[in-house]
Amino acid sequence: MKKSDIIKVKRKRETMEEIKTNKCGKPGVLRVLYTILYLIIGRFISMVLFIIAITQLIYCWLTGEPNEKILQFTENLAEYAKQLVSYVGFNTDEKPWPSGDWPNA
Repeated sequence: MKKSDIIKVKRKRETMEEIKTNKCGKPGVLRVLYTILYLIIGRFISMVLFIIAITQLIYCWLTGEPNEKILQFTENLAEYAKQLVSYVGFNTDEKPWPSGDWPNA
């Protein structure tokens, strides 16, 4: 066998392995329902973030520094939003809160 033929065979094997590992079955009804729930929660997070931003701006304007408790909450909220995106985007099957634990960043 030529060297180029060996390389082609290796590439074909790698491609076949990628196809096997990326194989995704049909999502079940439960997955669809959780996805809809998490999309609704994601919209709610954007509203909460708007309120947090306004509150933090006012607090910072009055005291000269941001509120530490709000900073910690927004850090956890950002981690939670990351978990939501990972689940909805099929990057993970691990369900975020309320089915899983609230993240601690």
